[in-house]
This record gives sequence, C-alpha cells and structure tokens, in this order.
Amino acid sequence: MDDKKRNVTGSYPGAGGASRPKKNKNPSGSYPGRKPVPEPENRTAAEKQEEPKKTAPNAPKKKNRVAGLFTKETMRKYWKTMAYYTGIFVVSILLAAWFCDIGNEALGLIRPDQDITVVIEENSSTMEIAKTLKEAGIIDHPYVFRLYCKLKKADGTFQYGEYTINCKKDYNQIIRALKQGTANKTMVSFNIEPGDTQEDVVVTLCDSLGYLEREELESVLQDYDFSGYSFLKDLPDRNYRLEGYLYPGTYEMYERESALAVVQRILDRFEETVLTEENRKKIKASDYTLDELITLASILQEEGGTELPRAAGVYYNRLESADFPYLESQATVAYILPAGHGAIDGEDIKTDDPYNTYRNAGLPTGPISNPGADAIAAVLTPEDTSDFYFVTGEDGTTLFAADSTAHQSNINKAGKNSRGTGTVS
Repeated sequence: MDDKKRNVTGSYPGAGGASRPKKNKNPSGSYPGRKPVPEPENRTAAEKQEEPKKTAPNAPKKKNRVAGLFTKETMRKYWKTMAYYTGIFVVSILLAAWFCDIGNEALGLIRPDQDITVVIEENSSTMEIAKTLKEAGIIDHPYVFRLYCKLKKADGTFQYGEYTINCKKDYNQIIRALKQGTANKTMVSFNIEPGDTQEDVVVTLCDSLGYLEREELESVLQDYDFSGYSFLKDLPDRNYRLEGYLYPGTYEMYERESALAVVQRILDRFEETVLTEENRKKIKASDYTLDELITLASILQEEGGTELPRAAGVYYNRLESADFPYLESQATVAYILPAGHGAIDGEDIKTDDPYNTYRNAGLPTGPISNPGADAIAAVLTPEDTSDFYFVTGEDGTTLFAADSTAHQSNINKAGKNSRGTGTVS
C-alpha cells in the first residue's frame, strides 16, 4: 500500500489540506446585508463612553420601586391611617383628662377652698339637687354625682333647706351634709343700713352674730380671692376693698356659718339685686364703669336728700363740666378723717388725700359707703337738670341752684348741719 499523506489540517478529503477561509463577523452589529456605519475618526474615548446604550425593542422595562411608593393610592392610604391613629390618640388624651377631672372632684382634690351657700328645695330629686349644686359651683359633673348617689344608695335621703358647703369636700362629705338637714340649726339675722361703711358692717356682724371673730372677718373682706364675682375684678387698691359692694338689707342665716359664707351671702345679694338685666344695659350704655357708678352712688347716698335723681343730675353736670370740675362733697372729706371728728370746717377740706373732692377733680378712688337701692337707681337713671349746686337740710329737703349766688341763698335757708355741693368754704 502506497503511503498516503496525513491530513494534518483536519480538512475533508480532497481539500488538499487547505483550510476554509473564515467569514468576517459583522463588527457593527448590523443586520445581514446592511453595511456597517463607520465611526467618525475624530471621536474621542470620552464621547464614546457617553453614547447611550441601545436597548433591544422588546426588552422589558425596569420598574422604579421608589416612585411606586408615592402613588396617589398609596399616599391616600397613608394619610387615612395617620388620621385614624391620630384621632385615637387625641380621644385617649381627652378621656384621660376627663376622668382625671372627675376623680379630682369626687375625691375633693385640687378644688378651691371656697364655702358656697345653696338652697335645696323641698321634694327635690337627686338629679335636681345635683343640678343645683352644679349651678352654685360646688360640683361640675351633676350626672356623675347622680350616678355616685345611686351607687351609694343615697337617693331619697336628702333633706331640704339651706346649706353652706365647701368646694373641697368630696362626694361622700357632700352626701353626708345633705342627709343631716338644717332643721336643728338656729337662725340668726343682721341688718346693713344704706350708707354703712365696711367698718360699720364689721362691727354689725361681730355684734349681731356673736360668734364671728373680727380678725377672721377682716381677713376675708380684705384678702380673700373673690375673682368668681365678675364685678369685683380689676378693682384698684384701696384701704377697704369691698366698700360699696356690701349691699344694704336684712339677712338671715344659720348660726355658726363661716365668715366667708356670710360675706358671700352679702355679695350674692348685690349681684342679684343690682346687676339685673335692665341695670346691666344701663351700665353698658353709661360712660362710666360699674365701680365709678357705685362710687358716685355712695356720695349721693351721703349728700342727697329726698330728690336723689335730680341731685345725681347735678353731679353728672359737674363731672362733665370744665367750669365745675370738683364735686365738693363733705362726705368724702369725712371719710378720710377719724371717726367722731364732728362737723367739717374750712381746714378739713384742705386735707391732702385722693378722697378729698374739694382738692381733687372728678370721682375719688372708690366708694365711701355702701349705697342703697334708691341711690344706685338714681345714678343709673339721673334727672336731666341745668343745676350745678344742691344743698340738703337736716330734714332731708333738697334745694337746687344753677349759680353760686342762688346756692348761697339756699345754704342760708337749709340752716345748720346742711350738706351738698360746696357747702363748706
């Protein structure tokens, strides 16, 4: 057998050992038959890197998960959830505060140390009693008190009558007080006269009631916080703080009631009698504050006679006049002099004091006494007059004048111990 040449190239027989030429690859990735686009020769390497990569037409798009978190639906659910939990939080805080308030009241904690007098009507139901206590300011939650009484089986056991209850008492103490009744208590009475000063009232109460200590009573009158009475707010500093507001009249109360309860009874009478709806309208329409009106009424109480509305008109004329700026009231001078001083003379009216209306124009610092109903009514509804003077004789008769000459003549007619405007020179 003849020796054959070995196919060292691995080609098929007959190829003569020659290898097949390799096909050129498509360098540009173009489709078959399309000529590759030659790259510009002047492109830099940085420009080649910045060229955006081409994406196959049917390649799936990548999802933006961050953007998906802030869709309208997602945000709506978020805010709805936040509002729900915020509402629960706020309601929980309010309920907690409400239960704390109820607990403080039921246990008598963090309550004002204030005695309040309240009247329980005969045959009142427990709910009616609870509402009465609420209106008086002793409790704040009548329905809770009613439920507490029911749990304590106290329904129908309360006695009617007048009670003085301290706001610091807890529910059990209030229930016990209302069960005891007032039938066995002794009634006492006292009287405040129109024109009495605060000092006069102190003497009257200590003498009439017998058990009140002067020091305790004066401490209440001067230092106790009566801010619960709107008409006592923002009063200026003065020697007798409640002067003018200790309303004249006859009072009855149970023996051994505290000094605070007694004073509150008097202030309640002032509020009920003076600050009626009609009078409130007159005060609001006036150019003066309530304290100024009471101050003027107290001067009128001491100086005026039987014609208080006309005398009030004279005072208003002076207050609004540049020619007669002084009220010239003897009573304001007597108020600053020692008790028992006697008749006012020319030297007395020279006393340097804010209450002296011979030296100070307009109204004094405050009331000089506690005016009665007639004087207050005259100040609120004065008579229109052109007079600037009046003089009141010892019999209460009042004479009026428009000028000083006629006034001097009236002073002579009124005689000794007359009073009024400019009766001392």
